Amino acid sequence: MVKPRCGNPDIVNGTTHMNSGKSPTDHTVAHFSFFEGQPRWPSSKSKLKYAFLPENQLTDSVKAAFRRAFDKWSKVTPLTFKETDSYRLADIRIGFFVRDHGDGNPFDGPMKILAHAFAPPTGFFHLDGEENWVVDSEYLKEGTVDLESVAVHEIGHLLGLDHSSEKEAIMFPTLEDGTRKVELSRDDIKGVQMLYGSNPNYNGSSTVYPHRQENDISGYSTFGSLCPHWIIGSFLALVLSILL
Repeated sequence: MVKPRCGNPDIVNGTTHMNSGKSPTDHTVAHFSFFEGQPRWPSSKSKLKYAFLPENQLTDSVKAAFRRAFDKWSKVTPLTFKETDSYRLADIRIGFFVRDHGDGNPFDGPMKILAHAFAPPTGFFHLDGEENWVVDSEYLKEGTVDLESVAVHEIGHLLGLDHSSEKEAIMFPTLEDGTRKVELSRDDIKGVQMLYGSNPNYNGSSTVYPHRQENDISGYSTFGSLCPHWIIGSFLALVLSILL
């Protein structure tokens, strides 16, 4: 693969969970999938706390991008997310790392693997510190990566969603170069609601497919897989559970 993509592998030991989501009751085709065993956060953890690695010293604008990404998922589920200062005690721990960072899945420099996240309840969300991350940019230049787009995708993994075969879904494993993609599709929503149910205040009226903001610079190459830039590592949860 040459496109930037998520680090979660689509094929493990010769098998794939793509298209493993059951068909919804309206008989439309489901493209979402879950990790093996359908791990999810227990009902006692409906109020999840997240924290940022203190050493990263992130700016308020960067933290706001993550907050918006979490809001996308809380809007359609009963889950809520709140930032905490305690990295060690947080349910979800977010950090930017470079190359080998101790979880058995080293990053590989700019424009390759973007990030990886672990299935629940592990809660680790790692991003490649060598990427040229962009926040709140109207236009994406060649070689830059929209932080919020990656965050929305990776949070889906943190909640138990694997990749989707629906191209318009947030959980599709690749992202086109120069694209900002932050809105959940119906496929994403149906998948996560199978795990957690719906937010009582959500009526589906605002459901939209991902908006693609194309860069107007000619010659902009295609990103590889969403996951290559954002490697999500479904098998990483097992690695961390052993190491930690």
